Amino acid sequence: MQALGLAVGIAGLGGASDAFAADLSGVYCARGGDDILIVDDRGSRLGFELSSWQGGMHHCGTGRLTAARQGNGYTVSDGACTLRLGSDGTDMVLGAAPFEACKRQYCGARAALSTLRLPLASRRALPLPFDSISMMETPLCR
Repeated sequence: MQALGLAVGIAGLGGASDAFAADLSGVYCARGGDDILIVDDRGSRLGFELSSWQGGMHHCGTGRLTAARQGNGYTVSDGACTLRLGSDGTDMVLGAAPFEACKRQYCGARAALSTLRLPLASRRALPLPFDSISMMETPLCR
């Protein structure tokens, strides 16, 4: 099993409040486009969708979700999994907890999701309105 095992912790992100002064809308890419995060900043709410292709072409993906502003980030509980999205001034950080519940809900057999970091510098403008973007049909990071 390959896990994206960086330390979880949106609540502890330094400088996050400054990062949220700007519009976060866009497409964020990491690992050559294997990790993609689409963000639609709506102020107190944030629409997003995640796709993460991991070793052996195993996948984690969320579908479209809407998170509410909470402290220095945004949070959504979807079933037994809670996703937290924020910025540490360098990266967009998506944390998923508890690990097993999020793995079962969003990932294939040999993929896992705990924390995903995507550089703020990778941000590209949304190519279409958020609700019109198809993760499978719209070229986003390549």
